[in-house]
Amino acid sequence: MNFPRFPLSSVLGATLAFLAAALAPARAGAETPATGKIGADSMGWDLPEFIDRLPDLFSDRLPNFERSGAVRIYVRPHFGDFLHRDYVRIPIGVRAKVTENFESSTEFEGYVTHGLGDAAGYGFSNLRLGAKCEHVLPQLGVGGISVGLNYQMPLGRPPLDLTDGYRHLQPYLAATHPLMPSWPMLGYATLSADMLDRTVLMKHFGRNQLHSNSLTLSAGVAHEWKRFHGSLTATVNTSALMSNETKQVYSLRPEVVLPWKSRSGSKAQVLLTLGGRAVHGPDGTELGLSGSMRVEFNLKRAAK
Repeated sequence: MNFPRFPLSSVLGATLAFLAAALAPARAGAETPATGKIGADSMGWDLPEFIDRLPDLFSDRLPNFERSGAVRIYVRPHFGDFLHRDYVRIPIGVRAKVTENFESSTEFEGYVTHGLGDAAGYGFSNLRLGAKCEHVLPQLGVGGISVGLNYQMPLGRPPLDLTDGYRHLQPYLAATHPLMPSWPMLGYATLSADMLDRTVLMKHFGRNQLHSNSLTLSAGVAHEWKRFHGSLTATVNTSALMSNETKQVYSLRPEVVLPWKSRSGSKAQVLLTLGGRAVHGPDGTELGLSGSMRVEFNLKRAAK
């Protein structure tokens, strides 16, 4: 099967289209709360922080209540690589709230030999660009819907298991809704497509990774306790509707995030993430644990 090609110029054009839509005059009632809090009796629930601690697949897709001009810069090394790889993957990213309704993101994934195995060198393996229009249905109030587009491509010639050898174009629709605002519990869901475009690199798919264009439906629930945050996400991934394959992958992923700040009100924080996975797909069933640490800097433009 021949996969469609998505040159970078087309992706940038789509990004500009999202920006133009976001800069159009907002409808009445589209303003979001300036504080990011959900009501006076919400136990001080900071929704932008809460959403940012969700699994990586969701935190950059779901609508949030960040102020226009907010910028998040993060570095996220993977602890598990010290045990399973000859190098450590280090994603470095920036997310910027350009307007109240538009957010852009850029992430480079770097890698470096950790010295406990063979020398794998160092460099960058992947680039991901993202554009998101959020709060497209403001009448939903504290909930919301966002639409967006992510584009991922390999960089250079990294170790074989750091890239599958394809470019990925991923349009998506995402939604959130507070299930119990007085007891911080949030429901979230995304529907996305993954369209593949082969590069000159050798293809290398991971276990239970579909080998063709696919659709993904994910839904989950998250709760915030005083000192940590927990979530449970269920996902169904199928290639039956977008390719000549008829394969599915099912997964269930619990995750716990422990935030730490040196002092109250600090712009920098450390997020320690511990997660598990149960996956069933064409390559069988797999169970596993994972851990990562994210160092994050949150820069906010002063309100006018």
